[in-house]
This record gives sequence, structure tokens and C-alpha cells, in this order.
Amino acid sequence: AMEWLADNGDPKIICHPAVVMFSDVFWGQLANRYFLLGRVYFLFMLIVFLFSQSVLTHLHEHVEDEKESEYIGILTCRIVIYLGSMTRFIYQQLKLLITDCKAGNVTRIGGVLPAPTYLFSYKESGSMVLMICLILMLCLEPVLHCLGSDSKKLFYPHCKDAKSIKDAYAVIAAVAMLLYWLLLTDLTVFSMRISAFLLVIGRVASEVGLFLGALVY
Repeated sequence: AMEWLADNGDPKIICHPAVVMFSDVFWGQLANRYFLLGRVYFLFMLIVFLFSQSVLTHLHEHVEDEKESEYIGILTCRIVIYLGSMTRFIYQQLKLLITDCKAGNVTRIGGVLPAPTYLFSYKESGSMVLMICLILMLCLEPVLHCLGSDSKKLFYPHCKDAKSIKDAYAVIAAVAMLLYWLLLTDLTVFSMRISAFLLVIGRVASEVGLFLGALVY
């Protein structure tokens, strides 16, 4: 109901005392707990992702100094990401896709290409792109490509077969890291100042984009 009121865009209705009281009760008694638990889980996944891609992989300057226990730690963190984050995104995206298809909520891009309406939400479209990045990372996982190598170290990720895919893997991992941080901006609801700042940034960014586009032409 609150989503419908927001989509209606009528400030008089959204500021009505009954609507304000309902939203405060709903948020304070129920929604904030589920929202906070979901964000804490997402933040935990972000920390695990950060450790697997940036912390544990840069403990030594030279590859020869890396230990087998570090490789096990990296692989463990990545398994947690693939099972706890990627599969969750796949389930959520399939659920939203099936729901929109059953309800007929399809919007045509440019009047030609059909797309489910939920993808026009920045959060859901960002989640879909992040899901694709995680799937690509799993397909390009260096450890999987090095399972048949002759290295004496367990889960060694620097074999010859993995060298050709490391650059692509690094770029996709960087995009995934950026998307994790962007999707975490939902936590700004707990601070009115930060929410207002992000709102202004979004407005200014769109105007700057239009200005740069005009300069190109």
C-alpha cells in the first residue's frame, strides 16, 4: 500500500495523519527488524567478499611467500559468497521474474524490447547485474581452473591455465565490489542527513550526465 501511495506522487495523501501513523507503526513494529536483519546479512557478505578479493590475496608481495592455509581461507570465503549470496540473488530474481510474468507486468524498452517491470528499480536491476557478475566469477574462478595443476600447494590459484582469465576475473570482481557498496546505500534510511545528501547527489549526477551528453553532441 505504501508503494502505491508513493507511486501516486500526491504529497497531500502521503502527508495525511492516518498514512503517517500507519507508516510509523508498520516501520517501528515490524518492517525495521526484517530490513535491518537483511542489511546485516548483506553487510556480512560484503565483508566476506572483501576478505576473499582484497585482504587475503594481498598479504604478501610475492606469490612464492603465500601459504596453503591462505589459499584455503580464500576458497572458503568464495564458497560462502557463491552459496550464500549468488544463490540468494538467483532465487530472488527468478521469484520476481515469475511474479511479473504471471501478473503481466512487462514494460517495453523503446517500445520494442519487453522487460519485467521490477528491473526498472535501481535496487533490483543492480542485484541482477551483481548476480551475473557472481556467476561469471564462479565460471572464471582461478582455483577451479588450477585443480588439475602440478602444484604441491592445495587450491593453488596461480597456474598457467588461470593466467589468461585473471584479468577478466579481476575486472568482474571490481564491478561486483562496487555493486555491493551501492546496494548497501539502503542503510541511509537511518540518517535523514545522509538520505538527503544521496538524494541531492542523484539529482546532480543526472544533470551532470545530461550536460556531458550535450557536450558530446
